[in-house]
Amino acid sequence: MPVVQPAGTVLLLHAYPFSAAQWEVQKAALEDAGFAVMAPHLPGFGGTLGAMTSLPETARDLLATLPPEPVTVVGLSMGGYIAQELLTQAPERFARVVLADTTVRADPPEKAGDRREQADRVLRDGSSFLVEAARQEHLPPTFERIRPMMEMASREGIAGALRAMAARPDYRETLQQLEVPLLALVGEGDTITPPERVREIAELGQGELKVLPGAGHLSNLDAPGAFNTALLAFLGEARRGKSS
Repeated sequence: MPVVQPAGTVLLLHAYPFSAAQWEVQKAALEDAGFAVMAPHLPGFGGTLGAMTSLPETARDLLATLPPEPVTVVGLSMGGYIAQELLTQAPERFARVVLADTTVRADPPEKAGDRREQADRVLRDGSSFLVEAARQEHLPPTFERIRPMMEMASREGIAGALRAMAARPDYRETLQQLEVPLLALVGEGDTITPPERVREIAELGQGELKVLPGAGHLSNLDAPGAFNTALLAFLGEARRGKSS
């Protein structure tokens, strides 16, 4: 029986403060389409030990796990920040890029300060205040999906991610130099990284923007069907281009 070669490898990078369980629906769809999928829990999330010390260090650790051939990276929110750091460090390792509900811009000083204050509070009091904030920010079905992920995250993992995000640089130059296909996805109702902010990503990277109706900041959970359709169409176009 002939060996069926995978269509390529897709690296899925989850949002804060969740886990790779966020990608269950996308992972299944990608595997059904013939892709190999890597969906790691980032440090301190999904029951893993440790915590992020910085986005550059997290990206270096991830690069060491990738196969030799270029992969597709898909990052949502915090995962998008890490994806952009990967592209900064080693753009040659990536064949396609999907950035969802994220931004190229560094935090303004007051936002960075808020993150650091939240990190201190989590270490002191735990994450229950973040869970309650998420209840107000997300659609009820989505909140029920993410609540167990938030409750599984360690205090140290949450605090480390907050501090790493607060210290991240501006990635506009990275996207301006991008030489591979880019898809930018955003929920129509995303108030954290609204469509105009994600449009900037598409314009800088000379890529395509898809706005997903009925979705908020966690667009892959709010509108999984529309998210998967856009993702698989983008990957299918790239595969057809490669074979032509």
